[in-house]
Amino acid sequence: MPELPEVETIRRGLAPRLIGKTIEEITVRESKMFSGDEEAVIGRYISELRRHGKLLVFILDDGHAITVHLKMTGQLIWKPAKSASEEAVMGGHPSEGYLDPLPHKHTHVVIDFSDGSTLYFNDLRKFGMMSVLDEKGLEELHFIQKLGPEPLDKEFTSDYLAQQIKKHPRVPIKSFLLDQTNIAGLGNIYADESLFRAAILPVRLSGSLTSGEVRNLHAAIGETLELALLYGGSSEKDYVNAIGEKGTYLKIAQVYHRTGQQCVRCLEGTIERVKVAGRSTHYCPECQH
Repeated sequence: MPELPEVETIRRGLAPRLIGKTIEEITVRESKMFSGDEEAVIGRYISELRRHGKLLVFILDDGHAITVHLKMTGQLIWKPAKSASEEAVMGGHPSEGYLDPLPHKHTHVVIDFSDGSTLYFNDLRKFGMMSVLDEKGLEELHFIQKLGPEPLDKEFTSDYLAQQIKKHPRVPIKSFLLDQTNIAGLGNIYADESLFRAAILPVRLSGSLTSGEVRNLHAAIGETLELALLYGGSSEKDYVNAIGEKGTYLKIAQVYHRTGQQCVRCLEGTIERVKVAGRSTHYCPECQH
């Protein structure tokens, strides 16, 4: 599943193309992947494109919103009007099955805009979801309500991290980081990388961290995510960025997918992999404690 850097990269790529566009028609081709009244947003324009954790939110001028969760294999493709000189942009799963002319059998929702451009929501495995919500529905959306703070926002402080850890002292720190109620948008790749940067073993109980280690972890999370955004996210098989390119972060990853390789920091350890919270977890047994 795309994590915060991947979804944020998609948001940044689509925002300048979609903001100001007026919705002319929405065609739902797979009803189980769409909820809400599509007619309620016809004639409205997109005023803002937000991200809450791994959820994309299209804010409309009248307060309505369209939410999109890409899950594992979701994809968004925006195509300009035929007469425009711009190129299409996309983000999400890069399967060859998506290369057929649009819309194709994996296209489940089509949004046509008044300027002739079109947004296609594709999903190979049909795990993703698009919804139309009114202003109250967006405010009450359980998914957003239960999210912790964004790790790159000012609300995510080392004091906040310390307070949350105190609430979950018996949970492995890797499991703590993956819990979206603690931190929004942080997933498997960047949890491993953050813990390596902070020199903390993923299997350690959260409550065993010292105050200094918590501060280091807080800084490591921010540094890791900023670096991932700089490199456009990861190049995992289930992700391409908003211009159809694979992110290059994994080329510089320090532990993730490096099982059996020499540690780039201590040069003594060999990267190992274990399961934590049901997820493959990578670490150096020599320099993470």
